[in-house]
Amino acid sequence: MHSPPMISCSVTIGLAEAIEDAGANPDQVFSEVGLDSSALSSAEGFLPCAAFARLLDRAAAASGNRAFGLQFGAGFNPKNVGALAYAVFNSSTVGAALETVGRYIHLHNEAAQVSLREEADGLNYFQYDLKNLVFEKPHQFVEYGMAVALKTLRLMVGSQWNPREVHFSHEAPTDVSEHREVFRAPVLFACSTTGLVIEREFCSQPIPAADSKLLKVLRPYLDNQLSQVPKEDQRLALIRRKVADSISDGHPNLRHVAKAMACSSRTLQRQLNNCGIDFRTLVDDTRKRLALKYLKDPNHTLAQIAFLLGYSEVSAFNRSFKRWTGKTPLHYRRRAG
Repeated sequence: MHSPPMISCSVTIGLAEAIEDAGANPDQVFSEVGLDSSALSSAEGFLPCAAFARLLDRAAAASGNRAFGLQFGAGFNPKNVGALAYAVFNSSTVGAALETVGRYIHLHNEAAQVSLREEADGLNYFQYDLKNLVFEKPHQFVEYGMAVALKTLRLMVGSQWNPREVHFSHEAPTDVSEHREVFRAPVLFACSTTGLVIEREFCSQPIPAADSKLLKVLRPYLDNQLSQVPKEDQRLALIRRKVADSISDGHPNLRHVAKAMACSSRTLQRQLNNCGIDFRTLVDDTRKRLALKYLKDPNHTLAQIAFLLGYSEVSAFNRSFKRWTGKTPLHYRRRAG
């Protein structure tokens, strides 16, 4: 059985303020869905997608604003997402940016699935779905995601851009005036899918501020994140990514990684036990995986690799690598080359 899909805590940046501005008590809203707002203060952590859906739903109910998710998404800064957002903004064209979203979206939101397909009459369709959410009607979450997608596109090409049409698969709310104001396009509900109808030629439009050099740096980083434990349990893969992120800072400890995962040390330890692995073994195995990857890149010296793996001396790295493989790093590199 797979773990429930997770989403980056970066989605909660500014959420407490938005709830308060809407006339509700943010502490009460977070508490009612079983979340600790202080545990979500780090954008590096993760929380269940279903919990974020409940959070938006409860905020809408507590404030009496049924367009809360839409408005929060419209005001959200996509750059809060981090490396994925910067890769999108520095893609060469709009089409390339949308393909980047599709390739890397699971690093940010494991429930999201996006695709771009050609339609008739020179139109394209950018489809947005939430899968395996275990939440009956995630309308607020869906509208939040669509508003963020719209804002991202407008930040890339200019605020005056509008889609041809906007489709939602859920039923229309009583008042759709806010939706029309945000999207500045016909908004249709009870459709077969959720997505944006856009001109095909729009996908070929260059992104004026794109930096191709920055993109060349970001893509290998994102590919590395994707390549880490692709067949593992989703939750264990997330924990391993947080371990990898903290390894270069020294020796990652359970409490630090638990905080990055927005959970307690006890909860993290229980999750690892359920996966049949202890924290120390996970750290050691993650170091080994990273070492094998870094050694394949001739631009990394052994001293640099030792530093990236959190070792204070190359000799300590040599001892660990020989324990893992029976070879020294230099011998392994020469054989691999």
